[in-house]
Amino acid sequence: MRILTNARTLIDLYKDYRSMDDEDRADFYKSKCDYYQNYVGISLVAGVLASITYIVSDYLLNGSFLPTLIPRLSALLALAIFFIITHFFKKREIVVFMDFLLAHCIVLATIWAIYHLDDRIHASEGFIIMNVMFMTVGFVARPRETLLSSVVFILEILISNTFNHYSNLDIILALQLPLMVAVFVSHALLMLFYLDHYRTRQELELAMITDPLTQVYNRHLLEKIITKNALKDIAGPVAIAMLDIDHFKQVNDEHGHYTGDLTLLYIGQKLAKGTHEDDYVIRYGGEEFVIILKNCDVNNACARMEQFRRDIESATDTPVPFTISVGVSRYTGDFSKSIQNVDHALYKAKNTGRNKVVVV
Repeated sequence: MRILTNARTLIDLYKDYRSMDDEDRADFYKSKCDYYQNYVGISLVAGVLASITYIVSDYLLNGSFLPTLIPRLSALLALAIFFIITHFFKKREIVVFMDFLLAHCIVLATIWAIYHLDDRIHASEGFIIMNVMFMTVGFVARPRETLLSSVVFILEILISNTFNHYSNLDIILALQLPLMVAVFVSHALLMLFYLDHYRTRQELELAMITDPLTQVYNRHLLEKIITKNALKDIAGPVAIAMLDIDHFKQVNDEHGHYTGDLTLLYIGQKLAKGTHEDDYVIRYGGEEFVIILKNCDVNNACARMEQFRRDIESATDTPVPFTISVGVSRYTGDFSKSIQNVDHALYKAKNTGRNKVVVV
């Protein structure tokens, strides 16, 4: 049954959601906001413009559009503020707040216009339509943010009733309360279904930066961790190592490319297990690997790479016996220059006997 399958999927997604830590959850909602914000922004602009056209119905009710013209046009001021704030501030919380604020400004402009109408019996229809905006803004929000906005909307209706005196307030509230629940449930479900999309995208992004043979990173990772020729999120000393399998062509020629692939897989997994969680192990090309060692000075990096070299030399579980040459250099803040330095160190190691670690 499709319903049962969907129910199981939702349960699994909910368990996944509950298992997130605060950082992962914040990244999830940031991704959701980025994905839907263009749609929400355009929809809100359309909502502002549509609310102004209600001066036509105001004219039909009042025989004049002048009393409600300023209240209706006031939404344009809110729209201008929305554009300014969201242009300069991209933080998710600010963007979502401005989305909801613009939606509520449309509500307040409508309430202001209703005050100037002789016949207010149609306010219930207008308030029902307002739920479409909150449904739309909820695409970028957390469900609890949508729920809070709906509660504020109910309060706006109750407060405005003190001066607008809706003759059918009981009907308005009777309609709004189930709509509030429906909007909340709808966005709770949307959140879970977007989580499925989010996980799929994470898997694709990881596949793009992962070398399929060795299961360490590939060179595409550098596009994510480097900006303006500098490593991102660096808080301490960093060292860079580059290693090369000695006589790797001979391994392929004498033992076959399958054994060569096993050798690459072995060293990739050995590097991944022998480095810290925040280090980067990258298959740089062929049999060359680059290791970015965070919070590690050159002396410590040299010692770690020397121990690794010795472990490889004495290992008994390798596909075939082999050795490695390693170059090590300090990260200078200029990534291109640092890579040149470490490449020079590796070149020196290979040309002075191999199976050694050289520091530049």
